[in-house]
Amino acid sequence: METDEKDARWRIIATDLRAAILDGRYSPGGALPSEPELVRTYDVSRPTVRKAIETLVSEGLAYVMRGRGSFVRPMPERRTIIITDRDRPDLAAPGNHPDIQAFGWDLATRDSDSPLFTGETITANRDIAIILGVRSGHPVIHRRSMWHRGHTAVIHSASARLEINSYTNADLLPDWDDPKRHAQYRKRPGFFYQSLIREHGPIRWMTLTTARIAYEDERTALGMDHADAVLVIRRTMAHANGRPIEVTEVKAPADRYEIAYHREVANAPDIDLTPQELSDNGIDLVI
Repeated sequence: METDEKDARWRIIATDLRAAILDGRYSPGGALPSEPELVRTYDVSRPTVRKAIETLVSEGLAYVMRGRGSFVRPMPERRTIIITDRDRPDLAAPGNHPDIQAFGWDLATRDSDSPLFTGETITANRDIAIILGVRSGHPVIHRRSMWHRGHTAVIHSASARLEINSYTNADLLPDWDDPKRHAQYRKRPGFFYQSLIREHGPIRWMTLTTARIAYEDERTALGMDHADAVLVIRRTMAHANGRPIEVTEVKAPADRYEIAYHREVANAPDIDLTPQELSDNGIDLVI
């Protein structure tokens, strides 16, 4: 009984503080009551108070500054990713990177602190093998692109980043490593998809969205905190029989992005969104 009572006390403290934060009684960035205040108010021990605060931190409602106290975590600006049933852009193509489109190849790559994109042939691990329907160790073309605010206006939140990975069975593009094709596959925005569709069409598209706790490397790449959730949008280009040809995965912080559908936000569902519509609706990406 004593253990149950102590357990209930930290839950009561967390519930009261959570309600106060959500009601706006503590403003974003503002201080929460100190540990001594909470100890006196609830007549509990410091470990009980700390457990309550840790709960709010794990929920993304608060953060702790050592030696200063606990504070309400400001909510980041939420941006939108659009899922479309119209033309699907090859997001992993270097030519479609927003910095390349805004500033040109030379300027964008020169001013970037880290690679904006990579493309190489790798061997499939378990997860990649499953989504492509190949065996582990099979050769796979892996293209990766990082979209972040940088110098471009495409991403408006300073902390907003997107990671884009594309996986293709290397057998389907045997000339990927051909020096004569190198520039075309890497610099022409539509060439990669055009080649796949020409050789392996007709095609169909399938899109799946999931959320999970981010892995360590994902937290680092996307600027996320510990235990934050990541959105994973997986779009598959497939044969008519459903066998995967190419898979694009977009990873985004779940607390900064939400999903919408093209037909529900476009003024006219059967036309592409204009740049002004994208901006007006806070849309960072169309997949």
